[in-house]
Amino acid sequence: MSLHTLSYVGFNAPDLDDWRRYATGVLGMEAADQTDQTLRLRMDDKHHRIAIHKATAPGFAYSGWDVGTRAELDRLTAELAALGYPASDGTAEECTFRKVVEMRSFTDPGGNRVELFYGQLSGCPFNPARQFGGFKLGDLGLGHIVFITQHLDAMMTFYGVLGLTVSDYIYIKPVQSKAYFMHLNARHHSFALLSGPHEAFHHIMIEVNTLDDVGMANELALRQGRKVTMSLGKHTNDHVVSFYTMTPSGFELEYGCGGRIIDDLDQWQVVEYDDISYWGHLGPLRPPV
Repeated sequence: MSLHTLSYVGFNAPDLDDWRRYATGVLGMEAADQTDQTLRLRMDDKHHRIAIHKATAPGFAYSGWDVGTRAELDRLTAELAALGYPASDGTAEECTFRKVVEMRSFTDPGGNRVELFYGQLSGCPFNPARQFGGFKLGDLGLGHIVFITQHLDAMMTFYGVLGLTVSDYIYIKPVQSKAYFMHLNARHHSFALLSGPHEAFHHIMIEVNTLDDVGMANELALRQGRKVTMSLGKHTNDHVVSFYTMTPSGFELEYGCGGRIIDDLDQWQVVEYDDISYWGHLGPLRPPV
């Protein structure tokens, strides 16, 4: 595998305070720091995993992938340049903000900013905003991100160069399209793509350690008046039990537990599923009166 993990993400939002209330009060993250322009959220011993940037238009900003070493960063930079995807060196200010030694950015075929880096600051104490069992991170990385794209083949090629391999795919009947799920470590998938008529960021998934953690977050989301876009349910392919809410950045966040682990990458068999869930994942739900 070329990459190690999906390590951080950046999003845009007009209201940082609302993101902070959502992230700490519902999700259990710690606000590492906040200014009038940025909010950084901690989930483990890394300085932060999620950065929110104040902007008029909400949405996805960038993803950060740990390549481990300078040599690997140079190799991937050369391979992407040969395919027509040149790198831009991360500035000193960008590297300082992300707490990494070195970073280079690329634009994928869907127009999304992709950052490859090594040397992420760790060893920071994590103090969750509420009592719960913690997030499932470590060698598995942050979780997963999902995009809708008009450029499925080109996107698959781009991320294939980075070391992502197809885990399986699901035929989504309502939209008559396939979703491809890709892994780079033992997490069932860190990245997924759905063919569609436009380019869009669909959702981010973060995983916690217990079902009680999921249930508590579900209740807190409803009590905070958050829009639950998909009710509690269990996915077919990665076995995650989760629910979805709309974030202050205008896309969905999946909050779940029990994700499938690929124990033997060499023996893994790619299969097709004909539904996204064994049960549940209905919506939307209204908060209690």
